[in-house]
Amino acid sequence: MRLHKQVYIYFLSYFFNAGLSFLIISLLTHHLQPRDYGIINLYSSFLIFLMPFVSGGILYPLSVEYFKRPREAYGAYFTNAQVITLISLVLLTVLCVLFQRPLAVFLKVTPVWICIMPITAWLIMINETAMMMTRNNNKPLQFAFFSAGKTIIEMALTVLLVIGLQWAWQGRLLSAAAAPVLLGFVSIYLFYRWGMLVKKVDWSETRRIFLLSVPFIFERLAIFVLGYSDKYFIDKYDPNGTKEVGLYGLGSQLATIIYLVIISLNSAYQPHLFRKLSEGFKGKIHKTTFLYIAGCAVTLVGMFIAIPLLFRFFIGQDFQAGQPYAYILCAGYFMWGIYNAFVAYLIYYENNRKILYISVIGMVCSLTLNFLMVPRLGADGAAIASVATYSIMAITCFLMVRSVLNKEHKISI
Repeated sequence: MRLHKQVYIYFLSYFFNAGLSFLIISLLTHHLQPRDYGIINLYSSFLIFLMPFVSGGILYPLSVEYFKRPREAYGAYFTNAQVITLISLVLLTVLCVLFQRPLAVFLKVTPVWICIMPITAWLIMINETAMMMTRNNNKPLQFAFFSAGKTIIEMALTVLLVIGLQWAWQGRLLSAAAAPVLLGFVSIYLFYRWGMLVKKVDWSETRRIFLLSVPFIFERLAIFVLGYSDKYFIDKYDPNGTKEVGLYGLGSQLATIIYLVIISLNSAYQPHLFRKLSEGFKGKIHKTTFLYIAGCAVTLVGMFIAIPLLFRFFIGQDFQAGQPYAYILCAGYFMWGIYNAFVAYLIYYENNRKILYISVIGMVCSLTLNFLMVPRLGADGAAIASVATYSIMAITCFLMVRSVLNKEHKISI
């Protein structure tokens, strides 16, 4: 399938997914209080924190090795990598059971929600893996099934549990946990059909994959620190506490429309770039990178135009104070898009150490700026810290890519 057709399908898939997600958000703002929404955000953010440890950082190596290994050898590699995630699942489940009470107090939920977090995170990771495989196989329609299917299930359950049964924040958390379970069975079945699961485990290969994947644990952990840890600073330092987390979380979720567009572009951009580089492309920065950044810029402008209309017609009255956060956080996601445009080069050339350096820089900047700014400016300080951190990461990544291309191809950018 030609690249532009893939982009259209991926974009339509994410657009449909984003539309349903926004409809869920709109419904929640009319049936929940900001504090309830704050609890949902605190819990969901902690799931994001668990994801790097559950996945073991294997997703990027799995994607790259798909293009480098013969098909018959890739199945063994895939199975050996999944062993890492199963070991992580067991260890994290034990930890969550042991520390369920302090974590429940911290996240403002009951202990049972703490115990099911690891398996929920693992199933989300399994679904992400299936989506990655459909993308690499040039199966955008299958990709759309996973992307939209999860949101459709969540929406149906949210309507039933939150609006119908009035289970408030618990209904929303239950709907978000149930959807990955249903799609997880489909994902595992497809792994079997695709020949990705073999009976024998090569423990030496598993160890090698783990060492290769460790930097990506920090890269995924950086996603939590950069995009979600600010909610815990707000909960602690903002005078309105969990209520303000709910307003800030609403602004953040509207801003993730840009994130969804970036991910949809990535679904076609990264495989296309990897193929060009594997075919011997010796140019400077490939033109697709600039088209990718232009797409992010157009999305940012569109969001700035749409935000006041979205709040006026779709968001509940109790959540109107979240509008300023949406503007600032959209700008932050745009800078994150620029970072993603260049980090693909580091992924292909297996410069995992540089990715680790950028991730650590981003985490240190985010935590430091939030620690300094949120006690003084409240949630506004968290939003400003987000834009500053993503900008630093984008600039640092570009400079590192320039250095790598100079070394690999003896060219100057």
